[in-house]
Amino acid sequence: MNRKERRAQRHADASSTTPAPRTAGDLLQQARTHQARGEWNAAVAAYKRLLAAQPDFIPAHEGLIAACLAQGRRDAASEQAAALAAAAPQTLSQFAMIVARLKALVPELAAAMADASVQAGRVPAAILTNPFLRMVLESTVVRDAALERWLTALRASLLLDVVTPGKPAEGALPGFSGSLARQCFLNEYVFSRSAAEIAALDALRARLTAAFAAGQPVEPIALLAYAAYESLGAAPFAQALMERSWPPALHAVIAQQVTEPREERALMAAIPRLTPIGEGVSAAVREQYEENPYPRWVRLASPPAVPFALDDYLRLFFPAAPFRPVGASGRLDVLVAGCGTGRHALELAQSFRGAHVLGVDLSLASLAAAQRRVPPHLAGKVEFAQADILAIGAIDRCFDFISAGGVLHHMDDPLAGWRELLKLLKPDGVMQVGLYSLLARKEIIEARAMIAAQGYRPVPDDIRRLRDDLRAKGEKRPFMELDDFFAMSDCRDLLFHVHERQITIPQIKAFLAANGLNFIGFQFSPPEAHEHYRALFARQGWSARDLDCWDRFERSEPQLFAGMYVFWVQKA
Repeated sequence: MNRKERRAQRHADASSTTPAPRTAGDLLQQARTHQARGEWNAAVAAYKRLLAAQPDFIPAHEGLIAACLAQGRRDAASEQAAALAAAAPQTLSQFAMIVARLKALVPELAAAMADASVQAGRVPAAILTNPFLRMVLESTVVRDAALERWLTALRASLLLDVVTPGKPAEGALPGFSGSLARQCFLNEYVFSRSAAEIAALDALRARLTAAFAAGQPVEPIALLAYAAYESLGAAPFAQALMERSWPPALHAVIAQQVTEPREERALMAAIPRLTPIGEGVSAAVREQYEENPYPRWVRLASPPAVPFALDDYLRLFFPAAPFRPVGASGRLDVLVAGCGTGRHALELAQSFRGAHVLGVDLSLASLAAAQRRVPPHLAGKVEFAQADILAIGAIDRCFDFISAGGVLHHMDDPLAGWRELLKLLKPDGVMQVGLYSLLARKEIIEARAMIAAQGYRPVPDDIRRLRDDLRAKGEKRPFMELDDFFAMSDCRDLLFHVHERQITIPQIKAFLAANGLNFIGFQFSPPEAHEHYRALFARQGWSARDLDCWDRFERSEPQLFAGMYVFWVQKA
């Protein structure tokens, strides 16, 4: 669920205040009243009382951050911003807002990002110790070109200092280096690297390998610098690393890069196999996601205070759509087709009332990553299994709700895969479908043709080289601003995917008619965009359920579905 949906679910805003608030809405309104009057201490106290009762209440966190900033207490505001990210990780999804907040909380970082030169030993302590910046680096991929550029330069300076005798790391730099190494593992080492860095990394690897082999002491900062370029889990000294004790920053990196990947490899053998995996496209797509499990993520979104009934969720987005109640009572059986590393499946399990979720995918590496991340409160509610959707219609299961977002267009015949899924959908069951638009993907199609013509390969060195070449040429292509451009697996999925098919709205309309499906509506994110298009259609006198109208509208606005078509249908 996104932020607005959670706000709606919790009914956060109240229309009046009371001297002794009895509800979250009352206390929130009281805090906002104090804030509007400039009564900062009273506002801070009210926000803290509210968070003591409801730790993941986003509006209270936001209000407390603003109040602390208004008091000039940037350190306290940074701590609260880090607490918000920990309590409600979904707030990290809008990275432009994250960067704006970082610049407000850490003016030194804003100045550093504007400076092309970086020296690791001279980075202000205000940057190195900021808890919100550290939380961001450890929790989500950095998706801002300027911040990435600064981090890349800092990493290079750190490495060159480590391999230079007489330059010991001091102060807060080792702790920050742990956060930087965790960020680099998250983005799968997509940052550019110079020839000097590659040579220094080779020298450092040899030095560390020899030290471990001889049982000699190893400086933690040297390991952290190495872990910002290559996974410790793949290092020749990985096992020896596990046999020593280390300070907390390095211990956390070892857990991320060595312990957790080993756990996932052990889990792979126990993943159930529901169908054989086909040859050709299915096998090629599987291989891609075995090499690059997708997407990388750390923290699961916080659950709603009260899970949604599926019918209520549909009415929230499609109040005028004449769909039939799904009718699931008590238990809601959900299939997530192409679940990848499991985040969407887990969020559905905790967001919908009575949900029991099966997530299937071609890739065992992705499924093992998903299985490792199942939190205790979802144990018994989510299962993961390997399956080829083109053969899934033969399994002895049926579902009230099937989510198939971003998977069908990676099949040899997307419509055949869609038909297989329909075999598992109960009468009156609903399906959320995501498909790439032929019109909206025009730029990506052209970029892929350029990539193929210039000989870039879907391997880490060439993906890094492509990103560097585009930036060096001063390219300003829209896809360079997309979230997927900022991580290795994501960039491969965006620009180097082994197989992709696009579709048009008339094709969708024909499929629905041929397969007895009723169109409920397109879904946009954030919900404000959804409301905007619904109002726009109303002004034109169009029906938001008329696919011919949507087709005409998309032709006039080709980037309307730049992400993909996301829509809901119901089985007759």
